[in-house]
Amino acid sequence: MRTLIQLALRRPKLVIFAWITMLAVAAPFASRLAGALRGTTDAVPGSPSELASRDLNHAFGKGSAFIFPAVLTSPSIPTTDPRFASAAASLERVLDSAGMTSVRHYWNTGDKTLLGRDGHSALLLVRPTAETFFDAEVTVEQIRKAVRGGGLSMAFSVKVTGMVSLFHDLNVNASDDLLRAERIGIPLTIIVLLLVFGAPIAAGLPLVMALGTIAITLAILYALSRIMPVSVFAQNAVTMVGLGIGVDYALFLVSRCREELSRGASFPNAVETAANQAGHVVLVSGLAVCTGFLALFLVHIRFLHTLALGGVAVAVTSVLMTLTLLPSLLLLIGEKLNWPRQLSRRPRGDGGLWARWAHETMTRPWHYLVPSLIVLVVLIVPTLQLKTWNMGARDLSPAMEARQGYELLDRDFAAGWMGPIAILARSRDDGSVRTKESQGAITEITSHLASDPRVRIVGGYPSDDGHSALIFVVPRSAPESEEVMAMVRELRAQSWQSARDAGLSIQIGGLSASVLDFDAELFANMKRVIPVVLAVTFIALVFAFRSIVVPIKAITMNLISVLAAYGFLVYVFQKGIGAGFIGLVPPGGLNSFIVLMLFTILFGLSMDYEVFLLSRIREEFQRSGDNRKSVVSGLSQTGGLITSAALIMVVLFGSFGFTRLTATREFGLGLAFAVALDATLIRVVLVPILMGLLGRANWWFPAALLPRGRRARRRAGQDAVAYPRRFRWRVG
Repeated sequence: MRTLIQLALRRPKLVIFAWITMLAVAAPFASRLAGALRGTTDAVPGSPSELASRDLNHAFGKGSAFIFPAVLTSPSIPTTDPRFASAAASLERVLDSAGMTSVRHYWNTGDKTLLGRDGHSALLLVRPTAETFFDAEVTVEQIRKAVRGGGLSMAFSVKVTGMVSLFHDLNVNASDDLLRAERIGIPLTIIVLLLVFGAPIAAGLPLVMALGTIAITLAILYALSRIMPVSVFAQNAVTMVGLGIGVDYALFLVSRCREELSRGASFPNAVETAANQAGHVVLVSGLAVCTGFLALFLVHIRFLHTLALGGVAVAVTSVLMTLTLLPSLLLLIGEKLNWPRQLSRRPRGDGGLWARWAHETMTRPWHYLVPSLIVLVVLIVPTLQLKTWNMGARDLSPAMEARQGYELLDRDFAAGWMGPIAILARSRDDGSVRTKESQGAITEITSHLASDPRVRIVGGYPSDDGHSALIFVVPRSAPESEEVMAMVRELRAQSWQSARDAGLSIQIGGLSASVLDFDAELFANMKRVIPVVLAVTFIALVFAFRSIVVPIKAITMNLISVLAAYGFLVYVFQKGIGAGFIGLVPPGGLNSFIVLMLFTILFGLSMDYEVFLLSRIREEFQRSGDNRKSVVSGLSQTGGLITSAALIMVVLFGSFGFTRLTATREFGLGLAFAVALDATLIRVVLVPILMGLLGRANWWFPAALLPRGRRARRRAGQDAVAYPRRFRWRVG
């Protein structure tokens, strides 16, 4: 770290030129990322649904697991009119020429279930050449382009929908949401920075750092998209985190520089001191952010790994820019940093409001601790009632084609056509499914399903080689509904005794099954992700602060922030409390993906303020050895800055809470609430109280873990941090 800082201080123009060159190279690639994004879900490798999809494609041909429903409608022409049949045949031809494997409709199958109840709509089932969900997603625009060029008369319209199309359209919506949030968040951030610094140049530097960090990271994501799937959520998460930590890190360093200037330091010395002191905070915080993202590799979902790499890239880039580019820019700008004002060079007084607040909380800790704990309990308790919710077509904008197609399916056919349940019956040892025993077992299964009130249509057919049979089930409800999810669970729990007796194996596939496996993978691996993040963060903090108690307290406080954020989201998005104030129709639960991402990201972001506060407390404690004095001094110097930094993050993240996608709103509001709570109730209330109550124990550290020189100083009684001789075991 010190080597990088010294390079920036000695060769500022070279460092600035290197970063400008890097940004110039990255910008064109960053701008291309939107065109390379793909959906936010995929089959979990090795899961039952993934195996079923793979076997289905093998038995019936590529794309059999990813059928696109396309709804052909005409307000003025009934389906009995020959022109309707001609329009369907025309679509079949253009889709065949576009490379689709097959197109099934009423006029080439005789299947009346493909005609709409209104008499003015027909369903075409388009099978692409695709082996995976991501492959199928790439063909959405290909299908729509072919349909638009099909030469249909103005009397007809076609809506290509289905779950694959839904996630494709989700990308478009999410990208629009990102731009909308940036248009709100960035101007508000500029206003807050101007209020904090009172100088336009000082206020602009943190935003420059954040935008530069995002540009380079998006370029890295674009490069990764050539070899790995990059989801739209990776773009959104990287942008949100990049804006948050980019502004925060730069804010810490610029503020420390201005503080040193106000003490009378020369400008070069102020920059050097600020870079060295704030650099420690930035490095530890960046490590915490990286740890949260790297833990995503414990989850066996490919697009999460790309998101993890993007998160690591944004943290590393932000740290490097803060430690090198920012000091170089400060040296180049010089005294103009504070234009149009001049900082008053005044000695430190009593610390003002924050110092008085620290004294108050440590003098009467229980007056503030008990109410704070009650508030936190009220926020955390709803976490025990958390329910999962999965995105569906209703979460898209009404202007999106997949949403419009879904509404036509729900009205004239069945919502289950968005993603039918696939039951694959395979004969063991390459036998035939056409035997009397096999046919009897398959008939028994279809009859049982047809009698289920949740089912609209049951159909099926054997494979060309006769070794497999497909039974497809079209539920009345949408694939993401709890009704259909419960049905898939029941089908998986069935013993299928008659099928087994006939020598058949049964697999349950389809999009609903994939979503169930996706949720199961996420929640099951949180049991590994959370301990790993906690353990790595604890070790990093132990060696950063030479303490055991301080890291335990820091981790506990961060966990409280995350749990309180979950509770807040349960109140709003599950119970609907306050949802009307933000124009939200509560979905009735939290998305499993959002639950995981909130933990991994919030844990690192919350560490910003913890490390910043504790570093200043430790810095003072090294000078005085007085726990009370160090807490008061640390909070008086950082309280205002922490509040300002948190306000910026709340503005940035909160702007995502007023977009159109429910999942993005969950993520943005969850982050905004957690940061606001963390920087107020936790950092400026609980932390000073606990630091006062714990007293000398805060800085206990096993002698065996100290470097040899530090051990010698401890034995000599010269190490204030390792052995705080002057502090008594008392509160206040």
